Amino acid sequence: MWRIIDISGDGYHICVKNNNLSVLKDNEEKLHANFLDINCVILHGNSITYTNSAIQKCIQNKIPIVFCDKTHTPAGMLLPYFNIAEYGKRLEIQLSASQPIQKQAWKQIITEKLTNQAVCLASFSKSDNKYLQLLELAKEVKTGDNTFREGIGAKVYFGELFSNFYRNNKNEDIINSSLNYGYAVLRSSIARAVVACGLNPAIGVFHSKNKNPFCLVDDLIEPLRPMVDYVIKSQYYDFIKEKILTPALKKILVSITEKNLFFENSGYSFIAGLQKYVQSYLAYISKQQGQITFPQPFYDIKI
Repeated sequence: MWRIIDISGDGYHICVKNNNLSVLKDNEEKLHANFLDINCVILHGNSITYTNSAIQKCIQNKIPIVFCDKTHTPAGMLLPYFNIAEYGKRLEIQLSASQPIQKQAWKQIITEKLTNQAVCLASFSKSDNKYLQLLELAKEVKTGDNTFREGIGAKVYFGELFSNFYRNNKNEDIINSSLNYGYAVLRSSIARAVVACGLNPAIGVFHSKNKNPFCLVDDLIEPLRPMVDYVIKSQYYDFIKEKILTPALKKILVSITEKNLFFENSGYSFIAGLQKYVQSYLAYISKQQGQITFPQPFYDIKI
């Protein structure tokens, strides 16, 4: 099982011991994990130290390291991509992708996101027509989403899913902080898949690389975000009874990476499914495939 190593607090030291990742506090080992079993490492805290060998081992094993700020919001990510043999060729493909191809890719991504949001909403309640409204918005997405159907859909979706909830990137309440953490886990998994496929995460189709070195990751994550929303909504009362993210809640959110992803009824492990998704995106921008193939969310409900 892929492990998310979440180190929250001060005074921890990360090193390599017996060729495995070791986390110490007050000279006592708190965690020991094989690098081959680690999906990503998430760091919260001001006085976490680590050895160069630990960083190198993470890079060698293609493990993203996510650095969070004092509000536990991801502030940066370390990714290993310089050792990918196909990197130069893939970089050329990314840079040469035409504007129409990029805009069509974004249209597909947003159409899929709105559809997955509709399915998520419908799985909890079909008595309201809000999920039908999202399906209609999905049909109305134009090239490049120049009519902003994504933003309109977000207001409908989050307001209905979490009862007049306002979504933001700040950790002002338990739902927003849970969403932010869940998205960070998902983001790091997609970043790993992007790197494994030899793509440069700074070259996306919508998000600006001038403000974000992981814009391709943030493009590709959009249709999959509803999986995080689904997990939180399905255990809503476990989340809202807490004021801060507890280890138990984090464990619930990390469980996303244990799910299978499906492509035309064929199941893949979460990591393998993400790699297949990224490979499909690459095939689309290199004109080897007419459409991006998206994974079906694990909560797939017929509507």
